[in-house]
Amino acid sequence: MDELQYVYATAGVIGLYFLWQVATKRFDPFAPTWLFFVGYIQIYIIQAISYHDWAIVARGEGLVTAANERALWALVWFLAVYHFGPGRLIARRLPAPPRGWSTPTVAALCPVLIAWGLLCAGMLGGGSATDEVSAEGALLRSFPFVMMVAAILLITTGRRPEAPRPAFLAAGLATSALYVAIWMFNAKRSHSLMGVLTTVCALYVTQMRRPSWAVLAATAFSGALVVAVSIGWRNNPNYERSFSGFVEFVGDFDVAKILVSMDVEADGDGDPDVSYEPKEYGGYLLMLDTVPEKSGYDYGANYLRAFSTYIPRVVWPTKPLYGRKQWIDAWIAGSELKRDEDFAGPAIGILGATQLNGGAIGTLIVLAGAATFLRLAYEFFLRHARTTWAQFFWAIFFYNAWFMVVGDDPVVWYYYNWGFSACPVVVILWVASRWLPDREAAPAAEPSRGWAAPAPAPPHLAPRPRRFTEGAPT
Repeated sequence: MDELQYVYATAGVIGLYFLWQVATKRFDPFAPTWLFFVGYIQIYIIQAISYHDWAIVARGEGLVTAANERALWALVWFLAVYHFGPGRLIARRLPAPPRGWSTPTVAALCPVLIAWGLLCAGMLGGGSATDEVSAEGALLRSFPFVMMVAAILLITTGRRPEAPRPAFLAAGLATSALYVAIWMFNAKRSHSLMGVLTTVCALYVTQMRRPSWAVLAATAFSGALVVAVSIGWRNNPNYERSFSGFVEFVGDFDVAKILVSMDVEADGDGDPDVSYEPKEYGGYLLMLDTVPEKSGYDYGANYLRAFSTYIPRVVWPTKPLYGRKQWIDAWIAGSELKRDEDFAGPAIGILGATQLNGGAIGTLIVLAGAATFLRLAYEFFLRHARTTWAQFFWAIFFYNAWFMVVGDDPVVWYYYNWGFSACPVVVILWVASRWLPDREAAPAAEPSRGWAAPAPAPPHLAPRPRRFTEGAPT
């Protein structure tokens, strides 16, 4: 199968990159490249192999080969810009975050954020999170992730070496566990996975330590498990839709279903009539097959939503959903199934989005922007990794590298979730920590870049030896 040679080459690039990072002691599991790779592997390696036979029948050998080839050179281009682009240079010129921290602000915000998150999850009355409500009520209940923001605030505050607060840490861990459980019950895989990833990151970056390989393996398994349970519960026809039914479902859950949720095993039982077009890889093939021959480019109009989404329709009643028309037109023009103007279907992945933006040129431009932005954010964190603000910011941000790959477009993470739920709190803590810091001593002056040993901590909280003290990522 010559059309799969590019898929295997893509896997080889990621494998070699991993070996290089480990061999040179540059491997940092919280670097954005790894979650970017997680999404990339699932769509452009696992799905490309699992759905290969369907893809050949549905789209033809030539297009499938071209799609796999693009996935290869797009990944190489992303890594080239990530390492040699301007991200690191720009990060050096950004203003430093506050070295202090405002615990009173955290204590004031967290109860509100937790209550708000429980309301969004349907846990404070009004039925389930999916019940019909008024437009105002729907808007109010559109920010479930604020509960996880509160959890990370509590964890990073409780883990400060210069001023540990065990009660804050315990409250943060409990909030995180509750958040993951609630959103597994609500059958939302993204929220459940984000809860796992942000918690693990917060626990380790606050202590300037790398997790062991065993912890990384447990984290990967836990993330895959909560995703599989969420998907399985969503599609379950055999258990009562109640808490007791959910507990029974979890007790009977077949761990092998993880392979289905990861697309390692096809979920169509080999039925030749099953279409995998709703999968991200299927959407990518559709965009390559349809745009621009049957439907036009959107020329990046979808990215305007990062700004327009903040303008309420009360102010702008005729506000368009930028880029959506071209997205729907492409599906209508090229889908195997009947689609109409009300279609609100599956994601197309980062390469499907960049094809819709402008083909190969659009792919080069957008991936360069994504690589630059991720490197900039990561370098900024590394340069200020001893400050609590930077630790909070990175724990609540780094998972978006995965969201960039698997969504409708590389910025969907911002206007779908982070820009509303996390960004305002990040800004509030910047201001509060600058002007209303705790009286405890702030961290010492920052090194030029990279991880540094944390300030001395009480013996019962002293970090264990696995620290980022050598081989800082470059």
